[in-house]
Amino acid sequence: MNRAVIFDLYETLVTENHPEFRTDVPPHERLGLTQEDFDRERTAHYHARMTGKFPDYSSLLREICRACKVVPPKDEISLMQVERLAAKARPFERVDPRIIEMLQTFKRTNYRIGVISNCTYDEIAAWESSPLSKQVDVPIFSCMEGIAKPAPAIYQLACDRLGIESDAVIFVGDGGSDELNGAAAAGLKPIWATWFIEAWPWDWVTKVAGSAHTFPRCRKISDLSILIDSMI
Repeated sequence: MNRAVIFDLYETLVTENHPEFRTDVPPHERLGLTQEDFDRERTAHYHARMTGKFPDYSSLLREICRACKVVPPKDEISLMQVERLAAKARPFERVDPRIIEMLQTFKRTNYRIGVISNCTYDEIAAWESSPLSKQVDVPIFSCMEGIAKPAPAIYQLACDRLGIESDAVIFVGDGGSDELNGAAAAGLKPIWATWFIEAWPWDWVTKVAGSAHTFPRCRKISDLSILIDSMI
């Protein structure tokens, strides 16, 4: 095997945005915060979250409350931690069968399979029990490596562990975190996957189009193997 496909995880191999996954009460209300304050602090800690500086969701929530000088309701953060783990397991329990079939097709045709995900420990707690884990040769999770997309080093790390030179590697992602430009900078061939981000009523396509539209776009899972074969 001298070629590989590396996938982003969220909104590429699994989706978190099925309407059934939505919660009724947003976290800022449960903590007694405004949406603005919660979003500001969560964004400010984005890199720290993705690179494993927070061991779990509850530690992030406590830091947000501390920064905003708010005392959360008793036991609320502990409850939110339990609910977070359950919520983050749902996408792995409902992996689209077309995704598994696609990965199996690549493996049958001698592609190595990798994953690079910007994620927290909570978000990938259910990874090992998911059907995806059995199809992926090399998973790279930012929280475990201390590196996050779009840093070229995380793509090179994946290529090194796969044992494939970067110019023989395709990177497939929905375009978040400027991941496609990061992949290109590391010498990989990026593809913009929009099969999930077009499925739900949210404006992610427009949000990422500025940095993603210059790359080949794949709108259907079933079309990916044909597109990739034309690029290798």
